Amino acid sequence: MHWRLLAVSFHGFLIRHSFGQTSQSSCRSSSNDNQNESSSTESSHHASSCTAWKWDLDSEHRCNVKRISLTDLHAQFKSGLPPLFEEPLLIFNNNNDYTVPSPFSGCVHSVFEDKSSLKNIIMSLPENFNVTLSSSNSFSTHRRTISLTQYLNETLLAETFPHQLSNETWYLFGETYSDDWQHMMADFCLPPCQTCTKELSALAFGIGGKGSGVQWHTHGPGFSQSIHGRKHWVLYPPHHKPTYDPDYTSRYWMEETYTSLKNKMRPYECTLFPGEMIYFPDKWHHATINLDSYTAFLSTFTTEHGF
Repeated sequence: MHWRLLAVSFHGFLIRHSFGQTSQSSCRSSSNDNQNESSSTESSHHASSCTAWKWDLDSEHRCNVKRISLTDLHAQFKSGLPPLFEEPLLIFNNNNDYTVPSPFSGCVHSVFEDKSSLKNIIMSLPENFNVTLSSSNSFSTHRRTISLTQYLNETLLAETFPHQLSNETWYLFGETYSDDWQHMMADFCLPPCQTCTKELSALAFGIGGKGSGVQWHTHGPGFSQSIHGRKHWVLYPPHHKPTYDPDYTSRYWMEETYTSLKNKMRPYECTLFPGEMIYFPDKWHHATINLDSYTAFLSTFTTEHGF
């Protein structure tokens, strides 16, 4: 079994991160090891990590969302994407070079990318900073407040598996409107849309671990950009409401429902790689699944009605 335990000290706190590939033989050895484990949590983790899932996080996934480069988008819409655009778009920078200024604003994405990295995120916020977590079900019903350091350690060590309930799993997203968060997000490059201004946009930063995400829900239009790690999106238009249990995870839906659907009934979907962003149209149903142990992202909720 080729597991390595990485212990890295960033500015006075310890992050431990396991990584590697688990083979079939390692699953058997883990199972035997678990007989001597006193912790049922550890036993459950090993068993889950050895399961052959129908929808595998590390596989290459389908993308049927239209992709467009920032350069081509600028050529088509000089002042940015018009309000209430009717289809989702995946927007990427040419050659994935995010040190190049945006053709819309001149902003350089790599500045915020560095600021929000696992290495620098603690230094970008006040000392002993606390975060408010939401439950990851459709309604984000519950709240939990812990230190950012504790959340990062929990996030890096844990994977959310399909059988876990979403109303019992925690997620940092949507509670990032304080002055400290706004200062931290000041270097973020706003998306390329005609109403994407500081006055007409609300920013929400998030960090999720492998397998985490938010179950199906709907709201107004906006953009979401993956800053670090990969994030898979699934979407249906307003008239096509998916069938789901709001208290089960989005990964459970992918594992049990998505894999049973015929291709023509499957949703719009695509994986965002670091630096890429998606535009989600008004009232479209969508759910997300984070594919990496440190998946950091930022959503921009836009004001597009009445323009």
